[in-house]
This record gives sequence, structure tokens and C-alpha cells, in this order.
Amino acid sequence: MIALLTIVHVLICALLVVAVLMQSGKGGGLAGSIGGGLGASSVLGGRTATTFLTKTTTGLATAFLVSCLIQAFVHEGPTEAPMTATERMLAEGDPFQMPFEASVEETPAAPEGSDTGGGGGDQ
Repeated sequence: MIALLTIVHVLICALLVVAVLMQSGKGGGLAGSIGGGLGASSVLGGRTATTFLTKTTTGLATAFLVSCLIQAFVHEGPTEAPMTATERMLAEGDPFQMPFEASVEETPAAPEGSDTGGGGGDQ
């Protein structure tokens, strides 16, 4: 069902793109580029092109909106509320906490007569 709705939605999108691109702009649209030899002047030329393409675009835009709404209602989302990262960490335990108590060793103090590089000394 979802796959069929998605295919229909993509088809509507493609047709809507074609209908918008066929509309006449400053250059005369598709009717000027095809010419009268193919019988395009009766459907795509003059006043008929504006009415036909405008109605087609409006119908496809409406179908696009309805298709979006149908897919939003049909889509099966998660049944339970999503768990945040903090809730997941609390449920699993802190990954940064060590499993054992680390023993704190005292660092040995520097020998009294050694130069630690801090003072400049007597020179």
C-alpha cells in the first residue's frame, strides 16, 4: 500500500514539474518552440495554453497535496515514544564509568636537589 502511494506520488510530482515547465513565460513557452506543424497550436498555443496548463497545474498541485496528506495519515510511525539519548544512557548505564574503582596512586615527589626547569638557578 505504501509503495503504491509512493509511486503515485512520484508520478504526480513528475507531471507537476512538466506542467509548470510547459507554461509560457517571457519567451512564449512550449507552444513557440514546437511550432504549428504538429498541431500543438490548438492545445498549447494562444489563449488555450494558458487555460489548459493553468487548470492542469492546479489539478496536479491539488493531487500532490492530497497525496501528501494521505501518506502522512497512512504512515505507521513508532507505537511508543522515542527514547532520548539521555534516557538510553541511563537505561544502559554510563559508558564512561569504569566498572571498577580505580585506585588513586600518589605521584612521587621530585627529588629535592633536582632542577625541574622552573627557576633559572645560579649561573
